[in-house]
Amino acid sequence: MKVSIIDPVGGHGGMDYYDYGLASGLGDNNLIVNYYTCDKTEVRFYKNVQTNTVFGNVWERKGFLKLLSLLSGYLKSFKCATIEKSDIFHFQFFNLGIVNLIVLCLAYFYNQNKVVTLHDIESFHKGSSKFVAKLCLKLIDAIIVHNQFSQAEFEKDFSFNGLLKIIPHGNYLPFVEPQQLDTQKQKINILFFGQLKEVKGVDVLLEAMKQVVEKSDKYHLTIAGRPWKTEVSTYVSKIKKLGLDKHVTTHFRYIKDEEVTQLYKEASIVVMPYKKIYQSGVLLLSLSYGRTVIVSDLQSFTDVITNDVNGFIFQSENSDSLASCILNLNHQLIAEASKNSKQLILQNYDWKVIGNDTLKLYKRL
Repeated sequence: MKVSIIDPVGGHGGMDYYDYGLASGLGDNNLIVNYYTCDKTEVRFYKNVQTNTVFGNVWERKGFLKLLSLLSGYLKSFKCATIEKSDIFHFQFFNLGIVNLIVLCLAYFYNQNKVVTLHDIESFHKGSSKFVAKLCLKLIDAIIVHNQFSQAEFEKDFSFNGLLKIIPHGNYLPFVEPQQLDTQKQKINILFFGQLKEVKGVDVLLEAMKQVVEKSDKYHLTIAGRPWKTEVSTYVSKIKKLGLDKHVTTHFRYIKDEEVTQLYKEASIVVMPYKKIYQSGVLLLSLSYGRTVIVSDLQSFTDVITNDVNGFIFQSENSDSLASCILNLNHQLIAEASKNSKQLILQNYDWKVIGNDTLKLYKRL
């Protein structure tokens, strides 16, 4: 069987880790994989996997030119996949909006089964057209979501006649090197990593840190990531207002890969105070780096993390609960949870197993 993984984002937005993880897992299950992406993607080499940068510099264009370039890249992918006698078009989507409807309409004219990994369901509830989404679903043969919560949210709004399958997001172990945990540090360094969105709960985290530093000086917070649809000044002013200048280090920008490793090396633990989440790549990235986590009690987290076993859980949107959780931490507890989370990431999120599960789905089409 031959499969075409088509994702123009790739290395432009960190999707190359997922794409290559899936591609390598499929390749290890003896599928031939052609991966179509943009030129921002660092080409990697795996068994049975070929990379094609047909989308070129699409992300350097703007407006209508970007759309034309994007659709042109999809058409090139479809034509190349047809020449390669592919059996499956496997798309990576974060929504079922108008652009992806156009993509699916173009794909309709090629004799391929269409599989979509739907990474985010949230856009359905943020003003997207359900009519457009329903049209998209008529053109899709199978959908993959990453957990039961995402499936339940999807099924609340849509009836889908194709195959719907839960297949987890894999670990990042093929791409990152786990960092040794330093338990001799005087301070416990807490890391928030990733895009800063309103739903990520940074405001809750800062309110909690205010309480923490009033009771203890052994905790320090680092926030690293680029704001999304929010202003840096919002966070800067809140940090100043709460008197946290000496207790919080900030990097409000895109973080390069080499910097990410250093951030995780210096971190004792990673915090994810999210108010809503469907699937967190940061969670799996953190566990892959050998760091345990503090997470809010959302189902997407509690399906993975067991409190005081392989991580720590607090009540979502409750800064008092988060502060209490942080103040209860010590290096011994963190080290024990980190050890358990290492076993979790190895056993439950292996890409070869995920590749085999995906292959089983393909065979049902």
